Amino acid sequence: MTNWPHQNPADSKDNVGIPSIVPRKGNRIRPWGMGKRGMHASTLRSSYPFELRAPLLARGGEMSNRNSAQGGLTRRGFLKATSAAAGAAVVGSNLVGCTFDAANAGEPTEDEIAGYGVCRSNCMQSCRYAAHVRDGKIVRLEPADYGEDLYRGSCLRGMSYMHRIYGKNRIKYPLRRVDGTERGAGEWERITWDEAIAEIAQKFSSIAEEYGSQAVVFDFGTGNYGEIQGQTGIFNRLGSVMGVSKPAGMNDLSTGYGIDRVLGTGLMYFANEAKSVLDSSHIVVWGSNPVHSTPQNWRWMQRAKEQGTRIITIDPVKSATAMKSDEYYPIKPTTDGYLALAMSNYIIENDLQDVEFIKKRTTAPFLVRQDTGMLLRKSDFEEVPEDADDEFYVWDPERSTAVLYGTGADPALEGSYEYEGITVTTSYTLLKEQLSQYVVADAAAETGMTEETIEHLARMFAEADAISVNISFGMDHYNNGYQSCWAIAILMALTGNVGRDGAGFTGIYLNTALVLNIPGLWAAPGFKGMTTAFPMTLLHEVARDQEYNGEPYPIKAMVAILSNSASNWPSQTNYLEELLPNLDFLLAMDMEMTDTARYSDMILPIASFYENEDFRKAHNLPYIVHQDKVIDPPFEAKDDVEIAGLIGRALGYAEAFPEEYTFDDYANMLLSGPAVEAFGVSLDRLRKDGYIELRTAPGKPGIVGREKFPTESGLAQLYTEKPAPRVMYGQDIAERFPKEHLVYYQPSAEVSERSEAAKTYPLVFIQEHTRWRTHSQWFNSPILRELDPEPLFKMSPEDAADRGIADRDVVEVFNDRGRMVVKAIIDPSLPKGMTRMPKGWQRDQFIEGGYQELTYPHNDEWSVAFNFYDTRVDVKKR
Repeated sequence: MTNWPHQNPADSKDNVGIPSIVPRKGNRIRPWGMGKRGMHASTLRSSYPFELRAPLLARGGEMSNRNSAQGGLTRRGFLKATSAAAGAAVVGSNLVGCTFDAANAGEPTEDEIAGYGVCRSNCMQSCRYAAHVRDGKIVRLEPADYGEDLYRGSCLRGMSYMHRIYGKNRIKYPLRRVDGTERGAGEWERITWDEAIAEIAQKFSSIAEEYGSQAVVFDFGTGNYGEIQGQTGIFNRLGSVMGVSKPAGMNDLSTGYGIDRVLGTGLMYFANEAKSVLDSSHIVVWGSNPVHSTPQNWRWMQRAKEQGTRIITIDPVKSATAMKSDEYYPIKPTTDGYLALAMSNYIIENDLQDVEFIKKRTTAPFLVRQDTGMLLRKSDFEEVPEDADDEFYVWDPERSTAVLYGTGADPALEGSYEYEGITVTTSYTLLKEQLSQYVVADAAAETGMTEETIEHLARMFAEADAISVNISFGMDHYNNGYQSCWAIAILMALTGNVGRDGAGFTGIYLNTALVLNIPGLWAAPGFKGMTTAFPMTLLHEVARDQEYNGEPYPIKAMVAILSNSASNWPSQTNYLEELLPNLDFLLAMDMEMTDTARYSDMILPIASFYENEDFRKAHNLPYIVHQDKVIDPPFEAKDDVEIAGLIGRALGYAEAFPEEYTFDDYANMLLSGPAVEAFGVSLDRLRKDGYIELRTAPGKPGIVGREKFPTESGLAQLYTEKPAPRVMYGQDIAERFPKEHLVYYQPSAEVSERSEAAKTYPLVFIQEHTRWRTHSQWFNSPILRELDPEPLFKMSPEDAADRGIADRDVVEVFNDRGRMVVKAIIDPSLPKGMTRMPKGWQRDQFIEGGYQELTYPHNDEWSVAFNFYDTRVDVKKR
């Protein structure tokens, strides 16, 4: 029997399927470098027992014979050998009762490939893997081909996924909290699936009868982006026939909300395909760290750099990406919007704007009515049929009159005019006046940059051939995040850096060409729909008060579906003290004992990625990708299709979930309709080919706005005619409404140096996304815990010295909301006044408390998102 390092063999007894927790032990590992082809691990020190180290060190293929340019192992060789060792380890694990000899297993062979799969987590990378299976167990995962070589990649998370499948934290059986024990106490009893389904049906039915079906909340997370077994899949069909509440909007979409003001791209569809950077002269990585968080995107950036593209990083932290950039510019956190606005103003003041682009591809010449703030349209003067376009007016300087846009006039960019008794001003004039207040000198004081740096960056945006801005969720996580991203989008429009090859945003590419038939899947017989009255950011308040907007709104049960909200939502105290006590029933469906599962009343064990069939319209890749079912779920785990069917039929929705329905039936609902047929996508073809390209121009990277932008006019918008909050929930928007027409800077709620919190708590606290986890997924993967064994609070040398804190001292980090006790580590990449900790650790992995107790809980009334990073703390030595 093979045991994990530091693991007590006695812990492996089956008991009732309750996972044990690996103790907080391990060695400090130096950060890995990034060679020309990626990671290398020449400094890795493993504490695996010999039988696990043997395959890693002796039978590594490329590893044993080939060195990288840095004198260490090649990335391909390391990952290949690590994967083999990982596979041998899990096959030897006593978890599944197998006596496989890991040390003498030999290399997995090609004929052991049982199928192919795609990583469906929320890293947005969609890596494809070949799964080697022996004796019913996955023994190796290796990168599998896509249509283009640079899309064939992986990371340590994906390669080590079998540790989640066979790890000690795997939930094996349905579990119910022992009656009379507190939530979170860890007292569980094993029950049968029949018992679980009967109790779930009884709970839901009685709650619906007494309080209404909306009293049951479905909490959809991002743990699986499969189309049937994932976030938008089969449980939405169940929720729709039940009539449950599904809180509106995702939790953190300020980036997309801000960019949407300009490009009209919605909340998630603003980015070009990753490959597009090969046509960029410059890549500006603004507030993101793709080396760690999106390694597939970084591969394309590296290729572009090899071809001569310059990479520039703007970030408060000297990240791994910053260290590999040609230029790096630190900035005070949350001041990015001010920087972008000052750059835009400087560009206009110095006549560096792209006038031709602005006239042809933006709404700059559109006329704005002084009396209403609305754009001057055809309907202001005549009746326009509902099925006709309500066209826009511009000013024709040759004829000194307003004319409809697109009628051949060379429109004026600037000026105010009278037309038919209405005073109008061009959108560009209003924007120019708005930007004039953001001068370079003031921006230098606000951002901490020099005036020379700001002017250099402005000229670069104006003069470069094509700039791609890599942007993700860094700025998104502050209260003013949408304004920062809005400002950057305005800057790019003014300089013509959107809607063409090599120009635009990258970071989160989602293909819009293929539209799956989601209504066909959700709209089952007996369809009621899901109530989306309030945003997720207010769920704890609605549950606490049992009312919404002054009206009764009981919340009595919640189902965590692919979600670890207890760990991933900010201000964890609100979850534990306001949400949970007001729930009669919390059901978690997960494969591991997360924080949410630990505080639930019942847990259902679900299948892993490789234990069910599915497909994914890949993020950041131009493909739809099939997932083979390569192994059976261990113990009593079931996939989502089976679980949803069991619950649905128990509740009386047999017509929506016929017992004879299989995955194929639901998949064919989704893969129907003319939009799907146009690409030749079918379940049979996906099974046969593995993936299907979804580009409208084969081989050519997807570009947002190449022909036109997805706005009403087809143009990039410099003026927002009808501003609206991302989610309406009864908030007061009147005060800020007039300001929302034109981009502006708003200091962040807590991180701003002018905030009240800054007077008491001098340290900004962010929760970085590292290579070890995707949100909280992989939080207890043994092989990754070898490399990243415990939570560490990272401080700048100056802040640590001011408090007498040395490396590895135990510290207490605190603010008015909560506290955590952890070890501190000195991090010279941080500026004074800024701290960070990797996201995803669970409460039981801290000495005391947890990092999410500290995070900022309030949403901005317009962006309506969680603002995790808008947090200040202080720290003291214990």
